[in-house]
Amino acid sequence: MKHLLSLLLLLALTACASDTAPVSPTPASSEAEPEPPVTVIPIPEEDSEPARTVDPSRPMVALTFDDGPHPEYTDRILDILEEHQAAATFFEVGVNLQKASDAVRRAQDLGCEIGSHSYRHADLGKLDEAALQADLEAANAAFTEVLGQAPTLLRPPYGSMNKTVKSLSDQTLVTWSVDPRDWKSRDAEAVTAYLQGMENLDGQVILLHSIYESTVEALETLVPWLQEQGYQLVTFSELIELRFSDQVEPGRLYNFDYFRGQLPPLPEHE
Repeated sequence: MKHLLSLLLLLALTACASDTAPVSPTPASSEAEPEPPVTVIPIPEEDSEPARTVDPSRPMVALTFDDGPHPEYTDRILDILEEHQAAATFFEVGVNLQKASDAVRRAQDLGCEIGSHSYRHADLGKLDEAALQADLEAANAAFTEVLGQAPTLLRPPYGSMNKTVKSLSDQTLVTWSVDPRDWKSRDAEAVTAYLQGMENLDGQVILLHSIYESTVEALETLVPWLQEQGYQLVTFSELIELRFSDQVEPGRLYNFDYFRGQLPPLPEHE
């Protein structure tokens, strides 16, 4: 009996010891708690190039391109103009628009000016009234389909026009004052030499064609050269408004006599 009581007492003491033993802390979870979301605020990139500006007190030249658009050469011309922050005016033929519609839209987006060169490059001055009206309407419809609106400028093919052309068209009529005949020579060096040999190109409208690779090759030299000579390469409308201090008006003809005879002097710089 004495031994039984001793055994019971020992068991009781052991149970009490186990109840008071320290409890091991619960191990931490192996998975880290998710971090709060981070808000990223995009920083707008700075323009790599400044916007093109035109200084009315400096000489200007308007490059114009007929007979396009061309599915390859128009974009190559635009590459050159964009590289040098220059602009030009493109007189496109209506039936050609679908061949390079993206290039025409790109030209407009780059600040170039788009004019009509008729619908099918017809001699407008020799068409009867009905045929002339049909050509003008077809051209306007083609441009509206591509650009959303009809052009306000018209360069009649060959520069051919008469009173009927002037009366039926509500567009501004534009010819040129300098013709390096790129369409005849198809020679980049000849075109370049012709223009570099001219004494003064300020205020002039140069006739070129966007359908010849030789013209594109000539421009690779001519565009930077013209700028090195101090000329700003502008659109026709910019030339009229900023260099001639005049207005571009519908139904009015701007031709050789205008560009050569009405150029005001540049302001003198101190």
